[in-house]
Amino acid sequence: MTTISDENQNDYLVRIDQAIAGSQGLQDWLLWRSSQDSKQPTGQIKLLIESLKGGVPSKEWISNPQLAPLLPIVLRSVSKPDDLSILEPWYQLLQERPFGVRDILRRYYYPITIAIAAMVVVYYFSLAIIPAFRSMFEDYELRLPDATKLVFSIANFVVNFTVLAIGQILLGIAGMIGLIKLMGYLLDRFEKWSFVRFLRRGTKKSLGSMARWSGTLSELLQIGMPADQAIATAGLASRRPWLKEQSLQLAATRKLDPRRLWRDYPQARQFSASSIAALDLHQQGAPGASVLREIANSYALRWVSRESVSYNWLGPIVLLLVAKVVLFLILALFLPLISLITSL
Repeated sequence: MTTISDENQNDYLVRIDQAIAGSQGLQDWLLWRSSQDSKQPTGQIKLLIESLKGGVPSKEWISNPQLAPLLPIVLRSVSKPDDLSILEPWYQLLQERPFGVRDILRRYYYPITIAIAAMVVVYYFSLAIIPAFRSMFEDYELRLPDATKLVFSIANFVVNFTVLAIGQILLGIAGMIGLIKLMGYLLDRFEKWSFVRFLRRGTKKSLGSMARWSGTLSELLQIGMPADQAIATAGLASRRPWLKEQSLQLAATRKLDPRRLWRDYPQARQFSASSIAALDLHQQGAPGASVLREIANSYALRWVSRESVSYNWLGPIVLLLVAKVVLFLILALFLPLISLITSL
């Protein structure tokens, strides 16, 4: 015998399948929009178009962490099929890519350029300038201080083992990239700490995850998915481990006591007050899903306008380090000359 809950479940799953079946206009718009940017469709847009063309079933969309974040743009396209320009913030959000090596090099190009220029200068010094000073010191049989001996040793290593020196430099760059990615991983894992959440508040990554969370939640509530399941799916769509965990906890608590208002659950404190208020409106029969849709739009628009974290401040720091290295080289090379002059 089919229960009411089974009928409700079939209803929202059917509506997702209907949105997928009628998505040809969305597919054409995505291809057109990508052509306007003179770009090939990104990985997420390709995945979306291929999943729509392949008719991936609705259950896969709400359980797959790669597909769940794409639900808002699919379901929202149904509301105004003749004016898909409303999807622009969500199209921009689909341009988001994992933070890879190319992104790191592009973000750190200024300090990396300074560092490479400094390496070229050091190599030139080691090959042309320092040997001249060494010959002069040997001719005068000067007693060399430790700093000068260190500079000569480094110059010998750079000239005689150039490939090894370059390998060590590349290893250092790879280590820096690995450290940056490790920091991102650790921030994801330790976001349960309030200090880490404070550091991430208002960042581009945080805004993107909240846009996906509230956008997915609003569209699933709009098609009739039970609120606890919608929240769990929204957590999956957020692509943020901490938000996913909090969503699952809130959904589990809701199942145990479904009569309370959302704001009365302890886990609700981990979410924005406006989103929880919208859930209370939805529970009371008011258009809370529409409010959540506007909240999601706000997050998406802020994500588009928010610049990524800038690391331009690293440039002056690297420049200062290079200046110190050059100063050390000059002092190390002129210390024996100073001792020679004072001994005359």
